[in-house]
Amino acid sequence: MPMIALCDCNNFFVSCERIYRPALIGKPVVVLSSNDGCIVSRSDEAKAMGIPMGEPYFRIEPLLRARGVIVCSGNLAMYKEVSSKVMRLLSGFTDKMEEYSIDEAFLDFGIAAREPLECASEIRRKVGRWVGIPVSIGLAATKTLSKLASDKAKKSEGGVFQITACSAKGVLDSTPVEEVWGIGRKSAAMLGRWGIFTAGDFARKDPLWVRKMMTVRGLMTQSELSGQPCLPLVTAPLPPKSIQVSRTWGSPLESFDDVRCAVMENVISAGQSLRKCRLAAGAMEVFIRHGYRHSGECGYFADSVRFGNPILSDAELVHEAMRMLGKIYSPGRRYTQGGVTLRDFCESSSRQRELWEDSAYERRAKHERLSRAVDMINERLGGLAIYPAALAAKDKKWRPRVKHLHAEPTVLNL
Repeated sequence: MPMIALCDCNNFFVSCERIYRPALIGKPVVVLSSNDGCIVSRSDEAKAMGIPMGEPYFRIEPLLRARGVIVCSGNLAMYKEVSSKVMRLLSGFTDKMEEYSIDEAFLDFGIAAREPLECASEIRRKVGRWVGIPVSIGLAATKTLSKLASDKAKKSEGGVFQITACSAKGVLDSTPVEEVWGIGRKSAAMLGRWGIFTAGDFARKDPLWVRKMMTVRGLMTQSELSGQPCLPLVTAPLPPKSIQVSRTWGSPLESFDDVRCAVMENVISAGQSLRKCRLAAGAMEVFIRHGYRHSGECGYFADSVRFGNPILSDAELVHEAMRMLGKIYSPGRRYTQGGVTLRDFCESSSRQRELWEDSAYERRAKHERLSRAVDMINERLGGLAIYPAALAAKDKKWRPRVKHLHAEPTVLNL
């Protein structure tokens, strides 16, 4: 009998901060998104205060100060490092695992030698002791049911919850349909108009009706709720269809030199991701935006190019990006965001060599070897240990705001 476990790290970003700053344990804490934009993670203490998820920081800052909530700027590099430790530990419990997100993983316990509940309890103990992250684990016959079980596990005392064939009906009948994984707000509203308010109502609905109203995806969700697996574990990551790196800059940029350096950082980051996937890009788009959407004065400018032969080196990517940027930049505007998108990929080892272009081929191969060497050094030393000289003398005012990064845990009381 299949048995799928979903291991979900509780309040993951907050829990990561508490690993390195134990003084935060037991206190209300929130973590902000890039550029100190919105709340993306809350401790249980902050949730109990009614602090909303996704709220812009500038709107809720007075409330956070009044209630003594500790604010942390997001540190994605640290969170990825902690996530990799958790995933390596989880992989030791099964041969089949899907890393669903930075803080979630599906594990196949169908081939485990021990009882699933025993394995789940040991995972909680080891992850908590060896990494310092609290986790909740849901067990069920399908991925969709294990997602529901994981939500129940967060509220249970032991942090583990199993949905069996006997308990499934009670769990589904007590779960609002909008809480089912795979059913969005629009679908939930449509189902409500037809008298379907719980996951149990949806699971018992005529499959032909579900297929007609919600396509094959909705039918698969219904089958999963009924205990019939339709969503296999994706144990090998799928190659991306596109790679986009964009940032809302910490301060508006006016000069072309500042905008050029900001976009150049995005291009270099996209190139690293491209080479990590062993791909080459056949097309690229560069965009910049001025003003802010909430101000009503906003403009978007973009340019794109297709390459005759896919490229992957930083030298070629930066050269093409700067050429396009020169076409879309206009003086006198205050640019607030920019980025690059790479697409139309092929495997870097399967590109066709151009005929009669030996000198160009050798030059391109030299640039690619250099880019890979820089990637190895940066990965070993962390961050951008090696970067273009054009970025060396800049004050980098386009970097995101991180006013609360690694700050001492002082409470913001008025």
